[in-house]
Amino acid sequence: MDAIKQTAESVGDVIHNSTFQGNGQQPSQDALPSKMKAGIIEKFNSSVAFQEGREVPSDLKGHDILVQIKAAGMCHTDLQVLQGVYASQGSHEGMIGSHEPAGIVVALGPDAMSAGKVKVGSRVGSINTFGFCGKCKACKANGPQLCENVKGLLGLTIDGGFAQYAKMDARVVGLIPESIPFDQAAPLFCAGATIYGALKAVGIEKGKWLAIVGLGGLGHLGVQYAKALGFKVVALDNRQEALDLLKEAPANLRPDQSYLMHDDEKKNEQIIQQLGSGFYDSDPGVDKAIICAEARHLPRVTQQFLRKGGIICDVGLPADGPLEVDAFALSFKEQTIRGRLICTPKEAQDLVDLHAQEGCRTHIEKTYPIEEIKDVYKHYESKDLKGRIVVTFD
Repeated sequence: MDAIKQTAESVGDVIHNSTFQGNGQQPSQDALPSKMKAGIIEKFNSSVAFQEGREVPSDLKGHDILVQIKAAGMCHTDLQVLQGVYASQGSHEGMIGSHEPAGIVVALGPDAMSAGKVKVGSRVGSINTFGFCGKCKACKANGPQLCENVKGLLGLTIDGGFAQYAKMDARVVGLIPESIPFDQAAPLFCAGATIYGALKAVGIEKGKWLAIVGLGGLGHLGVQYAKALGFKVVALDNRQEALDLLKEAPANLRPDQSYLMHDDEKKNEQIIQQLGSGFYDSDPGVDKAIICAEARHLPRVTQQFLRKGGIICDVGLPADGPLEVDAFALSFKEQTIRGRLICTPKEAQDLVDLHAQEGCRTHIEKTYPIEEIKDVYKHYESKDLKGRIVVTFD
């Protein structure tokens, strides 16, 4: 069936319309540029590079949309992509990085409006899922983010947001309220979506004690969301800078208790004892915990101050080996340790709305132009990093 592909001029966002056959034909070239700037994985374990003259995606099919990127976040997973961690899953040299893209819709594939979410001019961001089938058992039972037949993952196996334009799946994007600037919105679609998914995984219960271990890009958002949802929050990190960052959040969204942990486990024994014997007169400890840091020993440590029947969700994703677990606490205290990849598209929209309604803040340490993509990756590896790093486009 014929469809209308709407396009917005890249400079000034002036909207144009052009008619096309609903079969993924290219957009009108008088409305969109044919070339763009991008940041690419140049060589695994070695380098990233700024690239000019990259082809603007134009083969829009099905639910595809073309988005003019306004901001794209840098995430720990992006660093792992550079390190070749996801090469076996399809990441490749020459690929455009970032799975935290946000921008303005400028063109629609033939079926993009059927989901009822977007139109040209919509402010959107996307979780990394691209091209889910909606028919497999994983899609139906767990959500599109675990689709068995997914076509790709933005910034992990297919081109992502470190470019002036990117293709996204209209069915998974979230609408961004005007109240959230693009640089603060971009990290919500991985950091925000991951921590919100973890909150859903442990079960949202008002008045319960929740420990968030690791207060970087995920954790500083997680504390705010948890407080907004009614949890009592204990925040833990081994960096004073991360604990200080939480003081910049609105007063009602700051943690109830905060602890500076040490790299030497023996120095943490007093803190662990205090947490493990606190909060309740009987069956002490926290009710739930979310681990946002990648150190392998953290599940075992967290179990020591988790109550009987408590649940841990680990989203830290260490790449250097398996997680460490206290088997005795797991069984004798009937604790649960589980994972969560990212939240569903509906949950992603819920978190964006929560972020806006509750006045949550995304701490952006620094923004960079795409021409300085090498500095983005270098900065991310700094031990003093607080909050997020974002690439922005005019």
